[in-house]
Amino acid sequence: MIRNLLATTAIAALLATGAYAQDTTAPAPAPAAPTEAAPATPEVIPHADGFLATNIIGENVYNSTAEDAETIGDVNDIVLAADGTADQLIIGVGGFLGIGEKNVALPYKEFDWAEKNGDRWLVMATTKEQLQALPDFDRRGYEPAPAPVAATDPAAPATDQTAQAPVAPADQSAEAPAPATPDAATTDETKTAAIDKSTLKELPSADLRAEELMGTTVYGADDANIGEIGDILMTADGKIDAYVIDVGGFLGMGEKKVAVGSDNLAFMVDADGKKYLYTSFNKEQLEAQPAYDASSWAAKRDEQRLIITQ
Repeated sequence: MIRNLLATTAIAALLATGAYAQDTTAPAPAPAAPTEAAPATPEVIPHADGFLATNIIGENVYNSTAEDAETIGDVNDIVLAADGTADQLIIGVGGFLGIGEKNVALPYKEFDWAEKNGDRWLVMATTKEQLQALPDFDRRGYEPAPAPVAATDPAAPATDQTAQAPVAPADQSAEAPAPATPDAATTDETKTAAIDKSTLKELPSADLRAEELMGTTVYGADDANIGEIGDILMTADGKIDAYVIDVGGFLGMGEKKVAVGSDNLAFMVDADGKKYLYTSFNKEQLEAQPAYDASSWAAKRDEQRLIITQ
């Protein structure tokens, strides 16, 4: 009797243990240790020999590269010579945040570029006091002369601007005449929807200043508006190598930058002094050209610089 009771109790305990084991959830496996990503190799960008005009304008000018070097001014503009080289730098001296600042012109060749603390410094061995003693830069001498205004026929009768011509009563029954069609032989082919090119004159290179060229409208071979100047690429000795033209896009979105050789361009000016840039290339040619890339310009200049090939 006691043996049967003990056996029954043992079987019941064994069954209860098995049921408990079946109801217990197995523990989740431990998460795998995260693998560390290999550090990205920094991109090596070859350093170009030249300069961007936008990187020169606003550059601080130092009197030396010594530890106690002082800032004596900053570049406000670049004067270009007739052959397209940088002739002078316009340096702003004194003042505060541009207020009360004086502009003086100094020959570009008197400045040096130096490496300092991992940065590129523009250096001139002079003092702020010596710069302030120089005469003010007068930019009026560089303003382009307006295009000549077409002469009026002296034989034509003078028009009295103060007299008002009588207005004839309108005939409601008469049909308005169709607008006259201009004679094809007298149509001025230089006119476009944007500007009358016949009213422009060529602007000599000596009248150009880098800061004023930014944003200049560019017209193509078919006199169509194809973009605007976004920057100027200059060689180490101050010569203009190419103009970066922003082509296409809308409000700066989706536009493409194309470097066009300076020998393929002509600047024009209207009677109000507004500048225009004309190129022998059309929009399709610019869009098919490899885009200008500042990071690869030093290695791929010949591929990215668009010029006329003989």
